[in-house]
Amino acid sequence: MLLKRTSTDCRTVTLRILALSLATALAIAASPVPALGEVRTSDIILGKTAEERGIDASELPDLVCPHAMLMTQDGTVLFERDADAPIRIASTTKVMTALLALENCELTDIVTVDHAAATVGESNVKLQEGDTLTMEEALTGLMVHSGNDAAMAIATTVGAHIDPSSNNPFQTFVDAMNKRAQELGCTDTLFENPHGLDFNGWEGDLHSTARDILTIYAAAMKNDDFRRINNSDRTDMHVTSADGTERTVELTVRNEIQGQQGNIGGKTGSTYEAKRCFVGAFSRENGGEVYVAVFGDETSEERFGDTLALANWYYDHLAEIPLVNTNATYGGKPLVAEATCLDWTDKTVRVTADNPDATVSVFSLAGPLEQSVDLKDYSGTVKRGASAGAVTYTQDGVEVGSVELVTAEPVEEPTLFDSLMIQFDRLIRFFKGEPSTAESSVYCEAPDPLACDNWNPEE
Repeated sequence: MLLKRTSTDCRTVTLRILALSLATALAIAASPVPALGEVRTSDIILGKTAEERGIDASELPDLVCPHAMLMTQDGTVLFERDADAPIRIASTTKVMTALLALENCELTDIVTVDHAAATVGESNVKLQEGDTLTMEEALTGLMVHSGNDAAMAIATTVGAHIDPSSNNPFQTFVDAMNKRAQELGCTDTLFENPHGLDFNGWEGDLHSTARDILTIYAAAMKNDDFRRINNSDRTDMHVTSADGTERTVELTVRNEIQGQQGNIGGKTGSTYEAKRCFVGAFSRENGGEVYVAVFGDETSEERFGDTLALANWYYDHLAEIPLVNTNATYGGKPLVAEATCLDWTDKTVRVTADNPDATVSVFSLAGPLEQSVDLKDYSGTVKRGASAGAVTYTQDGVEVGSVELVTAEPVEEPTLFDSLMIQFDRLIRFFKGEPSTAESSVYCEAPDPLACDNWNPEE
């Protein structure tokens, strides 16, 4: 049976479709749109902008955050994005709190929770007034869970250790934070509390920079206890209540990338003004240890995404460079050069590397490698395996590696008859304007670091 659709039915269907379309559009508009990362040729690579270094945008990290920095364990700064701007730093403040505590107290020292600590609010580990706990437990609550109450209790306890005569140990601790920052070379940092809160009564001029906080974090990572606690995955801590009973407090590991892709620790931070922050460390096989800081992300997903993107950018641009780069061979070994034999007019001695498989890891975006070959000249009998000099590589003016050279063959000194013929030959060469000895030759060349990214010598 056929049904006849009236004009009223059509209008009803049309209105329903329009209503559904409008609702869908409103829902899409209300949904959060993820921020897109940004590649900037104004980002600084080893002291120069990427544009100045001629680095293509495809070689740069794609980051959402407005402030970021990456440095190696030896303090070399490889990447900066607006790293010297004064910014709020939220709970990354607690890195300095932990460092001062470890420098002035023992892990077994007892921390007592006062009223101010118990009532500080926001992120806390539910400490109560009169609680006592060891410094190690307090630092675990501070670094793992980001407890503001732990920060306050630590500050008062450590302040009293720093100056037992002080009638305001909390302020003594804050003053010590700023003094220590200056000692570490921080140029634009002001601490006003040990936790980093900047609202609900904690408003003020507290601030720092990505460079200063990463400097503090790098200093803290030199402390073995800090490294261990900062990388802890503990989910509880032990506290003694005021009445003497023991209790266990549950912890949440705030570092969501702990143990992932080489992460060996880190400290989160988050306030309305600071937004989402992170400072942490990475270590990967054959890649060394680096420290990363990102500040100002809108979401936690962006914060950890930027952190991993920056760490991966560094490790992806490590080039394992062969220190002997030549296609020529002699006796099954790479032929690096031929060195002059001064006693002869027409002989050289072939030279190879003492360790032909030697490599060095370099950061490929630091610029091209420059090669310097220092060859010896020989007189008399030359033995196989004799020292022949060295090949040295520099990058951006810094020596990055070298390999010792050795002779690959023996050369006998001239006999008396040979010497007479050589003198006659040199007389002829003199009148012809030719050199009196065979000139040395170099066959190895400096490799291109960009072409060696992720080069595997076993492949």
